Amino acid sequence: MSRQNTLLTSHKGVDLHAASALLVMKDRLEGGDNKHHYGHFVGEEAGAPWFGCADCRGGALPAAWPGELVATDLEGFSGGRALYDRLLGGTPAKGLSAVDVVAFPLGQDGPVLSGVLWRLLLSGDPAEAADIGHGLAVARTRKQGLLINPHMEAWLMAGTER
Repeated sequence: MSRQNTLLTSHKGVDLHAASALLVMKDRLEGGDNKHHYGHFVGEEAGAPWFGCADCRGGALPAAWPGELVATDLEGFSGGRALYDRLLGGTPAKGLSAVDVVAFPLGQDGPVLSGVLWRLLLSGDPAEAADIGHGLAVARTRKQGLLINPHMEAWLMAGTER
């Protein structure tokens, strides 16, 4: 059994890489006044860590992703799922399906790795939304796909109906 620590930070539309995110979190944790927030989650998994999966190119995020809430800078959150939704912009409106996509560079094997988490909100049933989300997320040509370069990045996805 392995324990997976996940630190999720929300950046209000700013794409931060690991070095920048570290500075933002240091400023935030030391009393800086900004709009960035974090949640520290821990999950237990049997076998390999979620990022060490054999099917890391379009596979499924673990069912219990991101795990149990350990700490956050936001008040009023006792459960991990509510905070997870808050960090990703709030609970999706009725009739929308959330497709969460985690992308990270190939070759990272821990114990610390950096990646990006997106939430795509799509109308339609969850199965259709998952297919559309995959099509939007993964680059196939210069004109198809937006977020992930499959030659350089691994990605895992989860879709939930709201």
